[in-house]
Amino acid sequence: MKRILVLILISLVFSLVFAAGCGSSKSAGSSASTSMPGTWAVTGNLGSQSGSATYQVSLVSSPCSVTTPVGMFSVLGPVCFIASNNTGQGAISGTGLPSSSKNTGQGVLIGVAANPVPANGTFNLLFVAGDASGNFVEFTGSGTVSNGTMKGTGSCSSSTPLCQRLSGTFSGTLQQ
Repeated sequence: MKRILVLILISLVFSLVFAAGCGSSKSAGSSASTSMPGTWAVTGNLGSQSGSATYQVSLVSSPCSVTTPVGMFSVLGPVCFIASNNTGQGAISGTGLPSSSKNTGQGVLIGVAANPVPANGTFNLLFVAGDASGNFVEFTGSGTVSNGTMKGTGSCSSSTPLCQRLSGTFSGTLQQ
């Protein structure tokens, strides 16, 4: 049972961490810069799992270091954004979330050099998912964003051995 829960968490974490990318601001005559806050439709594929999962990720401004029930987490900024059902800052929902999580134990933290992000600018992110027993997994990733779309890759963090050697890809678009 615990192994099944861990596999569900790993699949969820990977899809979300790599799904929670960026927002965009599209306006006539503007470059393809992207503003991070907003709701994004994201698709994530975990390399060892078949198929993909979809999510709605709503990002809001955040410090680059946050404290959660399972510990403190940081991402390189200096400008950061969060989607965390656990703290009520932003939100995550979608088909990739297991019903056992009740959508409360997930959080995505994203860091950029500046907001808006210039065309083909980079971002880095951290995703954490936990269960009621205190088990959690952490994924780190990076990618690029341009004109309201994002794509990237990520893998299990060395600080959480439950998901070692798992990696995958993600992509997303701004919902207007």
